[in-house]
Order: sequence, then structure tokens, then C-alpha cells
Amino acid sequence: MRAFLLSLVAVVAVLFPNRGTAQVYPLRTAAPAVTAAAADWQIRSEPIMVDSLVYLPTHEMRLFDGQVMVKVGVYQHVPVYADATLEPHSIVYIPVGRDRMRRYERRRDRELAGTTGSRTPTFPVESAAATPAEERIVGTAGSVVSNVAGASTASVPRPRRVVIESIPRPRANHMDGVWLEFEGVRWYSAGASTSYLADRFTRIGDYRGFAVYRETAGKPDVIWVQVVGGGPLAPYQKR
Repeated sequence: MRAFLLSLVAVVAVLFPNRGTAQVYPLRTAAPAVTAAAADWQIRSEPIMVDSLVYLPTHEMRLFDGQVMVKVGVYQHVPVYADATLEPHSIVYIPVGRDRMRRYERRRDRELAGTTGSRTPTFPVESAAATPAEERIVGTAGSVVSNVAGASTASVPRPRRVVIESIPRPRANHMDGVWLEFEGVRWYSAGASTSYLADRFTRIGDYRGFAVYRETAGKPDVIWVQVVGGGPLAPYQKR
């Protein structure tokens, strides 16, 4: 009987080799080595741009978690992270300390209009309905004209929905919209971006590491800023 048991153990060992020594370690993102704690754009709570999308700063902080956070880009030499468990392109995090991350959130407009995503959004969610018939946006200047002559205004007022034809342009505040300061002058976002052409644009400077151009035969009150390295140029106009 003992010989039979020993033979049985040997057969089992051959058919089912020991796999207990194999160990699987979860991938973990390393903690950021560079932070935006002293960056003036972070201190002033300016919007940031990641992959041609604009994110607005919030006051919410969280601890860095290498198990769920992944690096998705770099802004002004500071790494940008996203939580892999949340909806893509909705929230990003900027390191502001050794293990503290500041939340930046994309306004839920355009294709995200009317949705709330993985968590309650910080900023108001715009309606997914089309622009009301009595109002439409003309060009990129933001002028509003009437589509229906004599349309009644007795209905319940609704927030005005701004239609944007270029990359999303969440407003830095409710009055002025997105703007940047270049050469001591404030310039405001003024339309759709376009590809760079050497014979059309002349470089006149830099804005926080992004090239600034002016059209060779264009208006002097319009500048073009490269929104991402090697990417398209976005127009900004002086008011």
C-alpha cells in the first residue's frame, strides 16, 4: 500500500508541477518628482490645456495613489495624471506637493453636455438640448441675433448656451471668457485653431513655453498661439 501511495504522489507531481513560486505584482505609477507647488499658473488658478482639452482648477485635493493614477501628459514641465477608474478626459490631477494632487476638471459641455460622468461635477452641467431657436451665435465674436421675429420672451428664462466651433473653451470667469496676457496686453480666444504654415505665420515670441505667431499679412490685433507642441495654432484677439 505504501509503495502504491508513493507512486501516486510521483504521478501527481509530474502531471501538476508546482506553480506556487510564480508571483504577480500589480503595476504601480511612481510618485511625481516635479510639482506645481510654486508655479504661478497654479497659484493663480489658471486653466490648463492637456491634449487640446481645457481643464478648470478646483479647490479639491487628494492623495497620490499609484495604484489607480496614470500619467497622461505634461503641462509647463509638470506631469499631469488621471484616475484610471474615472471617465477619460473628464478630470486630471496636478501634483502640488510630495503626495498631494490638485483636481482640474473639464466643463461638461459639447459631447459631455447633460451628463455627470463618474462623479458629481464641480461646474454646472450644460443642457444637451440644441441652442434655442430664438438665439444663435454669429461667427466667433459671440454676437446674438434673433432667428424668429417677434418671438415671445414670456417663457421661463434658461441659461444661454454658447456654441464653440474650435477646441473646448471653458471660461476662466463668467464675464470675459478664456484669455491670456502677452506683452502686457490681455488677449481673448477668438475662434477655431488652424495648422501652422511657414509662409503664413511669423513667430513673434513665446507664452509660457508655447510659440506665439502673427499672420504675415494679417491684422496686428490678432495673435496665434501654439496650443500643443508641434500642434495647431489658436487665435487670440486684443479687445
